[in-house]
Amino acid sequence: MMTTLFTDLGQYKRWRDSLDGSAIVGFVPTMGALHEGHINLMQRAKRECDAVVVSIYVNDLQFNSQQDFDKYPRTLSLDTEVCNGAKVDVVIAPNKSDLFPHNVEKLIEPSASALDYEGRDRPGHFAGVTTIVDALFSSIRPSKVFLGLKDYQQVCVIRDMAAIKHPEISIIPCNTVRDHDGLAFSSRNRFLTKNGRENALHIPRALNQVNQLWNDGMHDVSELERNAVQLFNAVDGVDLQYVSIVEQDSMRHATVAREHDTVLIAAIVEGIRLIDNVQLLSV
Repeated sequence: MMTTLFTDLGQYKRWRDSLDGSAIVGFVPTMGALHEGHINLMQRAKRECDAVVVSIYVNDLQFNSQQDFDKYPRTLSLDTEVCNGAKVDVVIAPNKSDLFPHNVEKLIEPSASALDYEGRDRPGHFAGVTTIVDALFSSIRPSKVFLGLKDYQQVCVIRDMAAIKHPEISIIPCNTVRDHDGLAFSSRNRFLTKNGRENALHIPRALNQVNQLWNDGMHDVSELERNAVQLFNAVDGVDLQYVSIVEQDSMRHATVAREHDTVLIAAIVEGIRLIDNVQLLSV
């Protein structure tokens, strides 16, 4: 089976309408520059669904600068090959005018999950995310949507939006996939130099250290966060943006760390913003 590429939503709609009404359609929304993390989402969707759709759309609404939007990698032909290798049924790479035929008059206001962390540091980012995801959900008409937990806050924000506007869709969070050295796969990693990547590895090391301290009996959140900050204070080349522990399946800041709470870290390395997280688990 070869993956079918649609660049026209009308063609996609005809394909979608041809499916049996009971078909379970899995959807993986992406901005392209696909990597192992995306492949993991596709494989999960293949196991659980009758048909799998991947979108490739670089969303200008979620970027905070034109420069960042312009330099985001566009690799549609390579991405389509990746999807073909994962036996994805359809890749949809729509035009903005298809998704928003009357232009974007007003962005969707995201939930309270968007207020802090990435939402605070990147004003308007999650409004752009929810606006495009809402449009994609309406066009793709998926049964299940598979999202990577590396973007933990984004998963929370999209889940909140879907619960109100698309309650028929199941949101499926999927575990973060890591490279051999422990760095979480990200489209941004390609911009790191060898030295920058080595510096970036302090992020997963700090996450693992927090989890180990928690397993050793340190459950006070401020103390756990302070230990992580101290680790970064001793490192050159990493500009820590935040370390925070939030309650399970939410963006509420925890006071006492419990199993399944999530440790969030954002840092800038060589001008590249990297985010990662880990769930506190007993070992």
